[in-house]
Amino acid sequence: MDRAGWTSKLAAAIISGGGIVPFLAGCSEPAIGAAAAQVAEANDEKSSNAGAGSDGAVTPAGPIVRTAAKPITEEYSAKVPPVMLASEHAAICKVNVGEPFPQLELPKIGGGNAKLADLKGAKATVVLFWAPDRWMAEGALADVAKEAATYGGKGAAFVGVVEGAPNDAGQKLINAAGTTLTQLADADGKALAQVGESWLPRVYVLDGQGKVAWFDIEFSEATRRELQQTLAELTK
Repeated sequence: MDRAGWTSKLAAAIISGGGIVPFLAGCSEPAIGAAAAQVAEANDEKSSNAGAGSDGAVTPAGPIVRTAAKPITEEYSAKVPPVMLASEHAAICKVNVGEPFPQLELPKIGGGNAKLADLKGAKATVVLFWAPDRWMAEGALADVAKEAATYGGKGAAFVGVVEGAPNDAGQKLINAAGTTLTQLADADGKALAQVGESWLPRVYVLDGQGKVAWFDIEFSEATRRELQQTLAELTK
């Protein structure tokens, strides 16, 4: 009996509930030997193909090693989380930990102009770049406003920089965030271009000297946690 025949009979035995043992018991010894030989042959074939992909290419015997993201700069301090970015994300960041933050001067939402140097906190300054059309903008603004309520009286200042021309969607988010953030307008994107490219919201924490202590691009649960850790350390 060929392999297909044995497979069919074995499948029928299993489906019927008889199991493999009764099935083999009803077979002659030569037949059992033939079946065993066919199983061994199949196993050998499987082993010989284990190292080849579907296109015949040989795959590595061990696990594939992937390079993890590493700190792109020196750590600010042992208690401030290191900035961890993949290389492609690091490439779009123009200001890194330990470097002076650009001296921005932008129109204030509501009228007038403001220099970032005049808005900075004695111990820390949070600068949040955001845009109304980014899906994490609302959550980022709410989180930063929450931290402002906690650390605003401890030497920290909080500034939002909204990207693009003013619109109703942006004003709605600004109103929801409240007055704990000073909001600046970066209508032409030139302020953002000084620190990086795209990837919003992105948040920076500056120390008392105006140097970057920590930052992150986009906004996630990890961003929220590390922002809290950084502020707690700088405002001691």
